[in-house]
Amino acid sequence: MRLAIDLQACQHGAAADPEATVALVRALVTAAQAAGHTVLLMLYHAWPAQADDLRRAPGWPSATAPAIPSAAAAPGQVQLHVLATTRGGDDWRRGAADLLRATVLQDWRADLVWTPGLFERDSPHAVTGTGTVPAIYSLGSMSSLRGMGSMGSMGRPDSVSGPAARNMALAASERQHQALARARLLTGADAATVAALRLAAPGVEVVQAASGEAMLAALTGLMAAGGKSAVAAHMATVATVPADSTNASSDIATATGAGAVGAGAAAVAADTVSAGGTASATSAGAGGAGAAVDRAAARDAATAADTVATGGAASATGAGAGGAGAAVDPAAAGGAASAAAGRAVTTAATHVPIAARPARPSMAFLSPLPPQHSGIADYSVELLAQLERYYDIELIADDPVDPGLARRYPVRDCAWFDRHAGRYARVLYHFGNHSVHQHMFALLRRHPGIVVLHDFFLSGALDQMERSGQPQVFLDALYASHGHTGLLAHQRHGRHAAIWTYPCNRQVLEHASGVIVHADFSRRLAQQWYGGDSAQLWQTVPLIRGLPAGHDADSARATARAALGVADDVFLVCSFGMMGVTKRNELLLAAFLASPLAADPRCQLVFVGAPDPGDYGRSIAQAIAAAGSDTGARIRITGFVAGDQYARWLAAADAAVQLRSRTRGETSASVLDCLLHGVPTVVNAHGANADLPADVLLRLPDDCDAAALAGALAQLHGPSGAALRAGLATRARAYMAAHHAPSRVGPRFRDAIETATAYSPAVHYAALLAALQALGPAPAGALMETAEAIAANRLPLAPRQLFVDISALVEADLKTGIQRVVRAIVLRLVEAPPPGYRVEPVYCNGGNRPYRYARSFTLRMLGCPTMALEDAPLEVRAGDRFLGLDLYTNGTAQNRERLQDMRRRGVDIYFVVYDLLPLLKPQVFPVGTDTYFSAYLDTIAAVADGVLCISRAVADELHDWLATRPGRSRREPLPLGYFHLGADLDASAPTTGLPANAGDLLDAVAARPSMLLVGTLEPRKCQDQALAAAELLWRQGVDLNLVIVGKQGWMVDKLVQQLQNHVERDRRLFWLTGASDDMLNRLYQSCSALLAPSIGEGFGLPLIEAARHGLPIIARDLPVFREVGGAHAYYFSGTAASDLAAALQHWLTLHAAGAAPPSSALPWLSWQASTEQLLRVLDGGHWYRTLVPAAAREPSTLTTGAA
Repeated sequence: MRLAIDLQACQHGAAADPEATVALVRALVTAAQAAGHTVLLMLYHAWPAQADDLRRAPGWPSATAPAIPSAAAAPGQVQLHVLATTRGGDDWRRGAADLLRATVLQDWRADLVWTPGLFERDSPHAVTGTGTVPAIYSLGSMSSLRGMGSMGSMGRPDSVSGPAARNMALAASERQHQALARARLLTGADAATVAALRLAAPGVEVVQAASGEAMLAALTGLMAAGGKSAVAAHMATVATVPADSTNASSDIATATGAGAVGAGAAAVAADTVSAGGTASATSAGAGGAGAAVDRAAARDAATAADTVATGGAASATGAGAGGAGAAVDPAAAGGAASAAAGRAVTTAATHVPIAARPARPSMAFLSPLPPQHSGIADYSVELLAQLERYYDIELIADDPVDPGLARRYPVRDCAWFDRHAGRYARVLYHFGNHSVHQHMFALLRRHPGIVVLHDFFLSGALDQMERSGQPQVFLDALYASHGHTGLLAHQRHGRHAAIWTYPCNRQVLEHASGVIVHADFSRRLAQQWYGGDSAQLWQTVPLIRGLPAGHDADSARATARAALGVADDVFLVCSFGMMGVTKRNELLLAAFLASPLAADPRCQLVFVGAPDPGDYGRSIAQAIAAAGSDTGARIRITGFVAGDQYARWLAAADAAVQLRSRTRGETSASVLDCLLHGVPTVVNAHGANADLPADVLLRLPDDCDAAALAGALAQLHGPSGAALRAGLATRARAYMAAHHAPSRVGPRFRDAIETATAYSPAVHYAALLAALQALGPAPAGALMETAEAIAANRLPLAPRQLFVDISALVEADLKTGIQRVVRAIVLRLVEAPPPGYRVEPVYCNGGNRPYRYARSFTLRMLGCPTMALEDAPLEVRAGDRFLGLDLYTNGTAQNRERLQDMRRRGVDIYFVVYDLLPLLKPQVFPVGTDTYFSAYLDTIAAVADGVLCISRAVADELHDWLATRPGRSRREPLPLGYFHLGADLDASAPTTGLPANAGDLLDAVAARPSMLLVGTLEPRKCQDQALAAAELLWRQGVDLNLVIVGKQGWMVDKLVQQLQNHVERDRRLFWLTGASDDMLNRLYQSCSALLAPSIGEGFGLPLIEAARHGLPIIARDLPVFREVGGAHAYYFSGTAASDLAAALQHWLTLHAAGAAPPSSALPWLSWQASTEQLLRVLDGGHWYRTLVPAAAREPSTLTTGAA
């Protein structure tokens, strides 16, 4: 069961006892989860404070406590959706809110929606639209209710003073009455409440349920009694239609009045929306008109989408209230008058005479067709013969169509279809990975329809389209499907590797109103590539395969062998299909030559299909020639064969071998053809072949070798081979007859089409727009509110997005240590995204402006070609994740409200904190730095689901600082974790280039001991102490170099002057203000030691970079340096020049004696390992410690109400 639980009553004040309501919901969720049901918890964005309280209410059964998991965080268990609605007291906005809610419920495919506490108190904010989803309402004990009359008037409008208030109360009372009357089930906490409900809603079932277990029993009982969603009821009805039906009952419109809660109305509405029918709320013939097969109204609804999205005026042109409105519950359209009109429409639509409906919906059929040389073309002929029993089919094709087909079906060209697509009730596209499908990509974008996906990979077709003159169509699809990960792989490994690695099909899948595949293997590929339940709505229908009427295998074999010139006593092994490396033809050839069959003059091997035209094909030919004249003469390649010749080889074969590698997600028609003809077949367990029953063929391991295949051939040919072959043939024919016969596949295909249509979010969207039009003229601003809500309510798409904030890097790449970290981690995430996520670098400009995709910058950083990709505002969905990786203090603080809003919408928010130095050592930062840095940390502490620090020391410092922060108001625990940074500079998008004096500098470094300092010039880095110590040593006659790498920072004007004017400059003192990573690497390799005199660090990245090169480390004795360096560094103390000079002198003595601590054994991470550590904290919950909420808590908004 898919149960939606709506918690609005705990947000807007309708629940008399919100805490008790939450407790009941929590108990039900726990019981439902234990029973394996899927639960959707619905909160409302209009009441954000209450939504926050509900998210963090203790006790939710969640692996990611304290927050309720976002949608897709726990698929099949508990999901969260924050519903965006219009909010206002006018009828139009209330009606729109109902429609928005109903659409979300239908998109989520809820079986039931339960709204506890909604009518316990007066509330003008109640949202009750459910569409086709049965509604359940629960009330607490009578002691919490104000009173209920027999008419269900719970608002007692007679007690309200003032005409306006009284009218509003009357409207609210009427809406409550309608909601109760439409309910499928009502529950009360005690006997008195049950009795009152029965008076208020006569005819509605009422039961007593005061516990979670009792509520679950009531809901599951309702489901068992047929209280499922109307869409599901409709599909159950469709499935029972006789397969040979050719009248109106074969269509979706036959489901009238059957099932629970208006299943007939839902069925008619579904067909009406799909067909774009019109209906009038003022005529008894509304349903008949609504069922008309004409999609013009759906086209009008699409036009209305633009109108709604742009805030223009919407007009109800063509799509009347009765058509689309019935699908999204116009009876709850808001206000007594509009609700009454909606009830009239729904009633009319429920009782449409079958005679008023068309016999069959019209269908546009887009596919390769004979005489094109395509397996899909031949398949389409068989499929058309079955689908014509259910649909009036027109073929859409630009190429010539077989005359027989053209006589049987009207043929339209693509340009005509482009102009008239709205006339079709169903549009069926057949997509494969070949250029013959290229015209369909653009048509599908403009005219969504159901896609039959013959190949999961479409990358080959898209590459051919780009090569034929459609610029960047492959790259666009690569980015749309696989993001920067695909583009980076393409840049590094080239087009050929990208074609074979990436499916590039997401645009097709997203524009499809439904997807049909021929094997569950394709669904597994979708889950592998896009995660979660991305293929949950896909329909699997066996590939249609049938034999001619009266086919007799024995006579067909004799006839075929005579025609082909194959003697009756020849043992004939065939392999069917165009040859190529993915068919592993070389393995079959080697196995045949290694088997006893090669020495038997009665055994032949025939490759039935066109040879590979390249090097692979030539190598096969050479191997056949090298087999010798006797054996080679018994091995043939037929070349391309027409359908009749192909059938002869199938009939003639004694055995077939059909191997596969590097599958494109296709279902092998040739394997099924072999089984259909009873040919004993050998396959390897690759792709869809792994799903075939083990008893109908011989299946070898996916990576089988020639010896294993030779053994299988010998088994089929040996003394017991005849019995083995006969058994395989019998079982294969029976399997094909049961699952792939046209008479079996036809009804299943029709059911799949109708299921996809009924469940299609695109259909729900068109219905929503049409129903919004039916509400009449919208008040000022309402259309924009509605458009924004529609966009926000789109359910999560797979894969989820991992937003990585690189705002400071986009603003200016100053090549600081932090920005080196940001580049390195972004690259690792792009190279290997976390499972189920698509990595999207993002940025903002502060000022609470929207975050944007950093597409242009990321392309440049990855070294990819320029593309026409917009840095558009983020499209956030529940289940997405935001990682504040960059240090963007002011902008983050300014975006606090926006980040809170993202979190309320189900986005998990995390930040990386590098240090707290502006707060712990404010004296070494510009005046005011501590102020804006504290605002930055306050923002993070308020909005984050967790904070990751770059060392344990920083995590402890952050915890202690936040714990004593005055005025801290966060009311939920804040997890704190840490990870360590990487050391491989070459993995951080390194900069290149050498300074003009690089040669002289490296010569000087080679001539004497050299101390290397790395970091921006700033007071805490203590470069001034290092310079003073070096000057002291120089005066003492110690010959060493001081090499400083870092740009000028703040509060170092005196030091900069010293460095620029020093007598030892470019002799024994070197300052590189803009050294590339390339130059820095060379210095790490050639200097004597890294000197780290800083008085404060978050990690100390130069330490591990030095250790990676085996460069010894001299570091100040800081806790974080001890954490990172351990026993592998030389530590010093003191802030005077003499302290450091003495330490350097001592280290030089140790170094000369070989006794200085080496850094070579210091454990360091690669950036890949560093990124994996970060992800283990996020994904695995390996948090280090938790900041508990402040002791003084604000009162929960759940107890104060929100009305």
